[in-house]
Amino acid sequence: MNSFGPVIGIDRGASFTDFGVVHNNTLSETRSLKGRDWESIADVYRQLMKNHKAAQSVFTGSRAGMPDRLAKAVQIIPEIDAIGFGGATMAARDDCIVASIGTGAAIVHFKDKHATHVGGTGVGGGTIKGLGSLLCNTEDPVEIEKLALKGNAGRMNLTISDLGYEAVSFLGADVTASNFAAVDSRRKEDLAAGILSLVGETVGILTSVCAREAGCPQAIVLVGKVAANRYIRKIVNLVAKLYQTTYIFPENPGYATVYGAALQFRHHRTQVAT
Repeated sequence: MNSFGPVIGIDRGASFTDFGVVHNNTLSETRSLKGRDWESIADVYRQLMKNHKAAQSVFTGSRAGMPDRLAKAVQIIPEIDAIGFGGATMAARDDCIVASIGTGAAIVHFKDKHATHVGGTGVGGGTIKGLGSLLCNTEDPVEIEKLALKGNAGRMNLTISDLGYEAVSFLGADVTASNFAAVDSRRKEDLAAGILSLVGETVGILTSVCAREAGCPQAIVLVGKVAANRYIRKIVNLVAKLYQTTYIFPENPGYATVYGAALQFRHHRTQVAT
């Protein structure tokens, strides 16, 4: 695989467009564009092509309205493959669940260089942004994270103990029975904690169940921009204790998909060459 030159990857998501330059399997340069209009994407792409002459180009994500010139210049990589290759390689795992939390969340099982879509949810970064705007007067995910770290989700959620139980099955008394069902505060900090708790618990439970079904409960790789959120990490680790699963948080999780698109392309080229 090292015989190939650099690969420029583009990942057009619902909220951001990410760019990555991969050389010798290393993510050497990254850029993130807050938006998805084709004119802005083309500008960044031209800059990268100018800086990395003779580079191959790959694209993953939404192709809606893609200009013909760009469509002819790039190789299209299915997003599920890109998520699987990127997350698994970042975590140095060959058999794992990769959960990409962007605007929503996609869950992929990666095994033997093959990615399979096993689930997902509409709860993700878009949920944080929307509820943050409604409840905390901010849609800035960084600000919402800061607020949540000072808040208490217990003032928002109904727990199993609130229902009069000491435990239900393997779930302890302090486990959430219903999100936002016992609102006891209007503080922005507590509201932010409730929002991130909702997202973290939803993604955590879904990915844990998928990982147990896939036979790799100790290898759940969390990627996507939301995966860098410290409060979300805390929540999914609490879920992991309940479901006896383990989460892996690689570096640069927000660029896992664009990285994976380049890796999948190179893997395919290698297979063809041999």
